[in-house]
Amino acid sequence: MLLRGAIGFAILAAALHALGADLAGVDDPDALLGRIRARIAEHLAQLPNYTCHEVIDRFGRPLNSPSLYRQDRVELEVAFVGHRELFARPGASSFEEESISKMVSTGTIGNGVFGVHAEAIFIGDAATFKFRGPDHKDGHRSFRYDFEVPQEKSHFLVRHNSTEGIIGYKGSFWVDADTLDLLELKLKADHMPSYLGLSLVEETMHYKQVRIRDTDFLLPSKAEHAVIEQPGFYYLNVISLEGCREFTGESKVTFGEPGETIPSSAAPVQ
Repeated sequence: MLLRGAIGFAILAAALHALGADLAGVDDPDALLGRIRARIAEHLAQLPNYTCHEVIDRFGRPLNSPSLYRQDRVELEVAFVGHRELFARPGASSFEEESISKMVSTGTIGNGVFGVHAEAIFIGDAATFKFRGPDHKDGHRSFRYDFEVPQEKSHFLVRHNSTEGIIGYKGSFWVDADTLDLLELKLKADHMPSYLGLSLVEETMHYKQVRIRDTDFLLPSKAEHAVIEQPGFYYLNVISLEGCREFTGESKVTFGEPGETIPSSAAPVQ
């Protein structure tokens, strides 16, 4: 019995030692948060205008069903120019100012997943943060923070059918413990006006280094966009960016055969 207790104490001591090592340099979570926000602001400031090919695989299921079914695949060209997202239609040679929901008029679709949320959360005073401690994410030692953006400070616009509204949201983010580079950003809105006809909007962005103009930049390379529509249907978009390059006035857009867009009961959400 004493031996078993000694072994248990040794294991506990080792775990506490490892935790202490992970917590080294986190005596002041607010100071660490300041360094993280400065690091992300540096990435955003250095990021050139760029364009990528966006591929959206769309799925859905009733809430009482365990299985997702594939609806369709949508392919667009998206440009991030001056803190805005611009989209090109399949086969077009220029980007347009109009909403993505006007280009893809059926099914669940959204914007802001790749270009807008990080700036809204980390720049300015809209969000409040809470340190959750050391963690591991995608094989990296990481730090996790939770955040919340109240409705009165939010710019998160949700459109559904003929209605729209600004909603507050909350979420979490993870940064690499060594570089403080963003690894994942997850946000969720689950308290929405009843007139929107939605009970949940959830988005997750996964970040990695992407080479543009012979330089590596930290970009969200893939994302998931999920919606629960009342009275009970779940939609999931799995989104990826491919072939990212610097955007110039002479940029030309080329496409392969666009994916067929199959009408569904969900209306645009963005």
